[in-house]
Formats: sequence, structure tokens, C-alpha cells
Amino acid sequence: MTIRSAILRAFLALVVGTILLSGPLSFYEFRQSLQAEIARNLRMSAGALLGRVDAFFHERLEDVREWHQLELLEDIRVGDLDKRLARLLSDLKAGHGGIYRVLYCTDPAGRVVAASDAGLIGGRRPPGEAQVEAPRAGTTTVVLERLVTATPVGPDRVVLRTEIPSTLGGGPLGYLYAEVDWGEVGHFLGEAVAGTERTAMLIGADGRAIAGAGPLARATLASGADLAAWTADPVPTEAQARTRTRDGALLGAGSLLVGAAASTGYQHFTGFGWRLLMVEPTDIAFAPVWRLAWAILGVLLLTLAVAGWFAARLSARIARPIGELTAFARGLDLSRVAAPPQVESGLTEVGELNRAFGDMIEALGRSREHLIRAGKLAVVGEMAATMAHEVRTPLGILKSSAQLLARRAGLSPADRELTAFIGSETERLNRLVTTLLECATPRPPEFRPQDLHAILVHVATLVAAKAEKGGVGIELQTAARDPILACDREQMMQVFLNLLINAVQHAPPGGRIRLATEDAGGDLRILVEDDGPGVPELERERLFDPFFTRREGGVGLGLTIVRQIVEAHRGVIGVSRGALGGACFTIQLPRT
Repeated sequence: MTIRSAILRAFLALVVGTILLSGPLSFYEFRQSLQAEIARNLRMSAGALLGRVDAFFHERLEDVREWHQLELLEDIRVGDLDKRLARLLSDLKAGHGGIYRVLYCTDPAGRVVAASDAGLIGGRRPPGEAQVEAPRAGTTTVVLERLVTATPVGPDRVVLRTEIPSTLGGGPLGYLYAEVDWGEVGHFLGEAVAGTERTAMLIGADGRAIAGAGPLARATLASGADLAAWTADPVPTEAQARTRTRDGALLGAGSLLVGAAASTGYQHFTGFGWRLLMVEPTDIAFAPVWRLAWAILGVLLLTLAVAGWFAARLSARIARPIGELTAFARGLDLSRVAAPPQVESGLTEVGELNRAFGDMIEALGRSREHLIRAGKLAVVGEMAATMAHEVRTPLGILKSSAQLLARRAGLSPADRELTAFIGSETERLNRLVTTLLECATPRPPEFRPQDLHAILVHVATLVAAKAEKGGVGIELQTAARDPILACDREQMMQVFLNLLINAVQHAPPGGRIRLATEDAGGDLRILVEDDGPGVPELERERLFDPFFTRREGGVGLGLTIVRQIVEAHRGVIGVSRGALGGACFTIQLPRT
């Protein structure tokens, strides 16, 4: 599995898991909260509406109780001959703005004596069905009737009946009837559900609907369904309210949310025992929930798409530079590239990895150089050991023989010159063998505190004669404040002698050589520069390799020995173009 696929899988698994967990849970909690809120709102609406109905009938009962005490009702005794009672009833009906359909009085036998509608006088009142009695202390009881001629969609009218007492004592003179327009109750219910899909139903004491308004009202009133069970718990607890639903098959509907309220009366009116139901189809009530569900689904899909895009970008930014570094590492042995590719990811860790990779490549390059140098030195050592064994003995014999020949008398000047050549060349070959041995098996330095400025002055003095011969000037600039250095004096002299002699040999006639010191933090830095031709940049790395020389007749081991000594002193040496225009050798050594 690649890093990119692992990141993509992990990221998408996290996002999808969060979506699958939080989405349905959020939807369920919101649906439950909305259901509880709607059920609570239905209950409150039912209670408020039923309170309005109770207040309406309380006023009607008070009207009837007030009217039945009017003295003018005594005209029933004489049959309302002067029609004063009929005019009174007409005025009372007109004064209440159509709330009453008709007001009339009957004698004890049920014959209409006076009425607000003259057409009813002399007739007999159709039989009514007593529904509820509304007693009140100290007053006559008012009976609520429903006429048998009620329409299929509810009572066409309801009648309030009370006795007409006789001021002379004895039984009642007759009865006062007030037929209330039941449409007023329907008007109340209609106002409550206007503009909604809710249905309000007034439930009588027998559990059947007696009035209603809304989409389900007509079917409910026509069916005469017993809804007593729906009103059994009109004020449910909070836990019940969260799941207050009913199967609406009884009303020809689906699942319904139901809110019920029981009559609590109005002032001293205790009510008729009615209940009121407010119902709303769940598919309508929960329509906002489903809209929210689709919105949540859309947001979650968008989140998933954004998360996938972000994960792909992030994984690419992480995996791409690592892939580039991997490809570079695989082709490193073939390409011989010195530096890794510069990857741009914007991530700190990847940048650190790239830098660490670069450092590793540099370290590998240095290790390779060290191995090559060690191999060359091993060859030098093997060759030096062989030459020391095979060459020094013949060289000693040649030197001794030349010395013996030079002591003989009678040699011509030409012969003496030849014996001198044999001796000098034998000495030069011996020095070459000694140099090879020193390069192959360098002596470990003996560290002692030394004044580096004194060493440089001494070396400059030793080289001064050779420099003056070529017309080259040596400048000594000792700017370092602390010249004390733990080093091997003899080896340091060998280093600076090699560098100064090389500078004298490469400086032009009348040229300059500058030998300077300066502080470099806790280290000491020494610069040896000249105004000669300098060292080409391509040759600077090879300059310290064994047997590499740019001078005719040179062996190419001097600078190799110089670097060995500097590195043995935990220092570094490098070459560059100096301020004088020629080569500048820089040596930096730790003071301890």
C-alpha cells in the first residue's frame, strides 16, 4: 500500500464514518425535537381554542339566565296578546348580532307562545335531546339540547333551555328557548386552523365529534367515529409528547400527530365536559424535517467531495516529493547527481526530509572521496614499502660507489661532474622515497600549545631567501587575537613550508604572497594567497589527490600530506580565488 492510498483511505474512512454517525443521529434528534414541539404546540392550541368555546357558551348561559328573570315573560299567562314578549325576543336576538337563530317561549305543553320569528308562534316545538345541564348555585338550571334534526356534518343548531318561573308560585309558566347558531363554534375552529393543514375537532361527552374544521373534519363528523381513546390523556408527559402519534385510518388518513385538551370551564362555568382535538398529518408536520434531511444529505455529499479532493491534494503533496526522492535514490548510482531534487510541498516534515536527504548525499559524496583517497593512499603505501625495500639498497650502493670514484686521483673534470650527478640524483631519489613513506604512513601529531604566529614567522624566514631570488614579497598579517594553538610544531611547519614554497613557485616575478591569521569563533583561520594564475575551479577538488600536480617536475604528494596533517589536527583546508587574484589556501583549526 502506498502512502497516498493509505492517506486517502484513512481520510475518507474518517469523513464517511463521521457522516454516517452524525448525519442520521442529527436527523433523528431533530425529528424527535420537532415532533415534541409540534405536539406541544397542538396541545396548547387545543387548550386555547377550547377555552374560547367555553367562554362563548358561558356568555350564552349568562344571557339565558338573565333573560328568564324578565317580568315581561309573565305575558305567557295571557298568551302574549299584545305581542310585547315577541318584540322583546326579536330585540334580544337582533342585539346579539346573529349569534342566536331564534328566541322563543313555550307553555308547559310545548306550544310556542312568543318568538322572535312570528312564523313559529302557535306551533309546537320539535322534540329535543337533552345533552348537558349547566347548574349554577342560586339560579335556574340551563339545559343544553341538540335538536334531532341535526345535519350530517354536525349539529345545525343547539338549544339552551331554561324554565320561566312564576312570580305567584307553583310550577313554571313555561320554557325559554335560545337556539344558538352552531356555526359560531365552527367559525372559531376554522379561524384556529386557517392557513394550515391542521384539523380541529370538538369532541362531545360521548367521545364523538360534534364540530370540526380542517381537511379531516367532514369525514370525521360523517363517520361518527368514537374518539374517546384519543382524548384519554389530554395532557401527556414530556416523554409521551415526543411520540404522541395516532393511526389515522379511523379518519381515512395516515399517521397523525395529536394534541388534546379537556374543558376546564370559564369562571364559575364548569363546562360541558367537552374535549378538543388538534390533529396534523405527520407527513406535513415533518416536511421541514425531510427538507432538512435532503439538505443535510447534500451538505454531507459536498463535504465528502471536498474531503476527497482535499485528501487527494494532501496525499499528493506528501507522496509526490517522497516519490521523487525515491526515484532519485534509485537512479543515484547511474546519474551521479550531486544534489537531490528540490521538492516543493509546503510541509515542514517533507522539507526536513529533503534537506536530510541532501545532507546524506553530501555525506555519501564525502565518504566516497575519502574511500578513493584511502585507496590511493593504500596504493602509495604499498608502492612506498616496495620502493623502500627495492630502491633504497641500490641507491645506497650507487651513492657509495660515486663517493669512492670521486676520491680517486687523476679523474678528469668531466668524470668528477658525472660522479656529482650520480650523487645528487641518488639523493633526490632517496628524498622521493622518504616522501612516499611519509604520505603512506604519516606520523601521529604530538599536540602541545604552540604560538602559531611564531611558527609562521619562522617559516616565512626560511622561505624568504628563495622568495627574494624570484623577486616575490611575503606579507605577514597576524590579526588573530589569540595565536595559541594545540598542535604538532614540526607538522605545522611542514604544512606552511609546502604552501609557501608552492606560492613562491607560482607567483610571477615581482609578485606578492600574503600570509594572514584571523579569529573564526572558537577556531583559528590561516590564509595563504598569492597573485599567481590561481587554480581552475574544476581542478580544486583534485588538487589534494596523490600524484596530481600542475607543476613540471612535481610529484603531487605535497598537498596530499598537507591535508593529512590538517585533518589529523581536526581542521579543514580548502582552496579558492583570493583577494590578490591568485590561489588562496584557507586552513581552519580548532584551538584545542
